[in-house]
Amino acid sequence: MGTQSGGTTIDIELLDDVARSQAHREDVLDRLRAVTAAPGQGRFVSSAAQIVALAEADPARYLLVVSCGDDVVGLGVLHPGGAPAEVVTLLQGPSSDDVVLFRGFLVDRAYQGQGVGTAVAAALPALAARLAERLDRPAYESVVLTVDEENAAGLRAYARGGFVDRGRYLGGDEGPQRAMALAAR
Repeated sequence: MGTQSGGTTIDIELLDDVARSQAHREDVLDRLRAVTAAPGQGRFVSSAAQIVALAEADPARYLLVVSCGDDVVGLGVLHPGGAPAEVVTLLQGPSSDDVVLFRGFLVDRAYQGQGVGTAVAAALPALAARLAERLDRPAYESVVLTVDEENAAGLRAYARGGFVDRGRYLGGDEGPQRAMALAAR
């Protein structure tokens, strides 16, 4: 799925839609692992290698590949049913089975500040719909994420992408988080 950001086309795809063969999949995984955070962001997100390892170890997590031309510029994970109960409660309605958690999002430091985060955030409902179709299930009601309250850039990008702050979540490893949601339908 391509989206525009500042005149640049950013493609956001599920890894399984990108990988044409096992060898190509391994190449893409290596490129995902090479994505690096800007200095100081390590407290907000795991390393790309850790994100990939966790997603590859859990069949319920689906890696997203964010690219610009031939460059892999970011990654993230869609995790159906992975939202903590406290976060789902803040949504006031859907069950955890109807929510997709967006987690482990990282934009390579060379591409930060160029609208990649906002483009990815805005594309998440369509990606959640694609995932529901792939899993042969009804559409998800919401995409939800948590972001550290001190991560001002992340909060801005998600809000510009259409996410709405649904309240404070205290279950994060690094302090208070904001739970943000976007209708997936």
